[in-house]
Amino acid sequence: MLALIDSNNFYVSAERVFQPELNGRAGCVLSNNDGCAISRSDEAKQELDIKMGTPYFMMRELQQAGKIWWRSSNYTLYQDMMRRITAIVARSFPDQEIYSIDECFCDLTGHKYADLESEAVALRERILKWTGVPVCIGIGPTRTLAKIANKLAKKQGRTTGVFLMDSAEKIYQALKDTEVDQVWGIGPAYAVKLMREGIYTAYDFIRLPEDYVLKTMTIQGRRTYRELRGQRCIPMEYVRADKEGICTARSFGGFETELLPMEEALATYVANAALKLRSQGSVCSKLFVFAHTSRFAVVSDRYSAGLEVKLDMATDDTAVLISNALSALRRFFVRGYRYQKVGVELKGLKPASQVQASMFDQLGDEKRQKMKNALAAVDSMNAAYGKDKVRYAVMGYEKKWFMRQQFLSRKFTTRISDVIVVKAK
Repeated sequence: MLALIDSNNFYVSAERVFQPELNGRAGCVLSNNDGCAISRSDEAKQELDIKMGTPYFMMRELQQAGKIWWRSSNYTLYQDMMRRITAIVARSFPDQEIYSIDECFCDLTGHKYADLESEAVALRERILKWTGVPVCIGIGPTRTLAKIANKLAKKQGRTTGVFLMDSAEKIYQALKDTEVDQVWGIGPAYAVKLMREGIYTAYDFIRLPEDYVLKTMTIQGRRTYRELRGQRCIPMEYVRADKEGICTARSFGGFETELLPMEEALATYVANAALKLRSQGSVCSKLFVFAHTSRFAVVSDRYSAGLEVKLDMATDDTAVLISNALSALRRFFVRGYRYQKVGVELKGLKPASQVQASMFDQLGDEKRQKMKNALAAVDSMNAAYGKDKVRYAVMGYEKKWFMRQQFLSRKFTTRISDVIVVKAK
């Protein structure tokens, strides 16, 4: 059996842990640049009918009337809360795969003779008590069935927050209660196609001939089909595979028309991407730099450009990557446009141990080793004293181009100045 532990309205729940005045009130967490709702409380969903992706400006009147609260995305807080939750889960179910910031799968093979439902209920209560974040747990024979069980735990298992699929009867009933467009692995286009053929539920789907599914939905559809029928087709990934590409990009807080702030933003993104590159022990052989205006601008004011740069020698050196990225940006930057976003993608990734030397290399092994040691020292200091405490000058300090976060809460668990102070009288 497999379990899926999913935090309920995770971003909203994490905000409420340290701001109890928000409990019981409709609220949501906004996306980057405070654009739209990406996490909603149950009150916002049920009482105000706020949909996922509802734009900020459409909720402004509700906020002014005191009917809803919102916060900017505080990813530092959310990542730390998820780290705490997965650490608690690992005490009970150690065979764990962290799937996303609010979900993790656990292999329960070693708990074959245990009372899984009781263990899951106890785990859920422990997480709520120790972190303040409510979770639901779905247990099924496969990952896809565990996903369905988790959704049913939120709908039907409100008393326990746990749904266990441990019999054929439960599985078939769960499939009958699940619409085909709600099945993990069936995208919107395939869902529409299936519904046109009279396939409305997951149970209808598994009654199709397997050859028909393979022909209509390719091998990915057949994998979902087999998972729903109880056959494990998606293996657990206890260690994440190295990324084959690293992309870092953000929309500006406003629009930028000058080259300098775009260079600062791009240099910052390259430094972040290079840190991820080193953390997985890789180097890159080329990078792609891009920038564009808003896609909602009038046609005459739209501009989009990108340039790929092939490096003489694969590297993870931040300075080398920033230099090449800025050179690329300067080549396609056109003054007069109102740019909305700039970004970089590191491509051609390979293990650092497999770097092929270049006959045009002018640094030499000794100097390259010194640069490697310097990078390691910078990474160590930034890890100890805070992100970008040691930085390249071109990255700037004011960050006027940074995304809007007008409603950002404090970093309650990771910044000493933001820790809650309790005063006793």
